[in-house]
Amino acid sequence: MTAYCTPQDLIDRFGQAEVAQLAPALLGQVDTARVQRACDDAGDIVDGYLRPRYTLPLSVVPRLLVKLSAAIARHELHLGGDRQPTDQVLRDRDQAIAFLKDVAGGKADLGIDASGAEPAEDSTGVRFKPGGTGLLEGDLAHYRWGGPL
Repeated sequence: MTAYCTPQDLIDRFGQAEVAQLAPALLGQVDTARVQRACDDAGDIVDGYLRPRYTLPLSVVPRLLVKLSAAIARHELHLGGDRQPTDQVLRDRDQAIAFLKDVAGGKADLGIDASGAEPAEDSTGVRFKPGGTGLLEGDLAHYRWGGPL
């Protein structure tokens, strides 16, 4: 079982007030055990989509996966009792699941290789340096129609 998000991730994304309302403890605090269960449940759902393409557990957890898992965990917290997920919570969860389905089907990528690690840097590709000046007019002279070859 892998939790891709933590209770603190949910608080950071959705606010202390919302998480405390969904998993209340004494004096407006958060029942972290309940929130952790929701994170664990979301992790199980995510793993179900990742298992066909990646070796689990992942050695690197992309930020996108934290976001998707948090949306699913938030939905999990909205279930039960007299609580009903809002349209936004449902939409966020549905978008997360749709993306995970695309990952499982090979239509989307998490930016990691099949072993769950960040891919090695490719030394044959184009490189950009931050702060560069870009192309200058003189750089293009050889490529213009009628210019010297």
